[in-house]
Amino acid sequence: MPGWGVIPAIRVRDMQQAWAFYVDTLGFEVRRGGPDEDHNGILMGDCNLMLEKPAGSYGIEYDAAIQQRLGTPSAMALYIEVDDLPGLYDRAQHAGVTILDPLAAREWGQSEFTVADPDGNWLTFWKKDE
Repeated sequence: MPGWGVIPAIRVRDMQQAWAFYVDTLGFEVRRGGPDEDHNGILMGDCNLMLEKPAGSYGIEYDAAIQQRLGTPSAMALYIEVDDLPGLYDRAQHAGVTILDPLAAREWGQSEFTVADPDGNWLTFWKKDE
């Protein structure tokens, strides 16, 4: 079986701003890349994400479509399981992260909260209730 089944690509307008949010503020680990690169890999637990600043890497039509969609609202949220949910929530609050839905227990047996990144992408962090 090949490594990762799905690696979501989060497309951003400003990589340094995205890097500060994901790596410095939320604590994602760096798999590859850096704030001055257009294509980066980051991790949190078993979650593997790409941060991508569109920079003409693909075909002309696809690059144009990416630019057109960049920053548009989406109802999609990425669900990311974390070990220390209260700790991450406190970290996000103290950093002034936009919290769309505060930390709460859900009827389906997990606790979660949802934040927005600087480009409006939604991330829901969760942990199974014990």
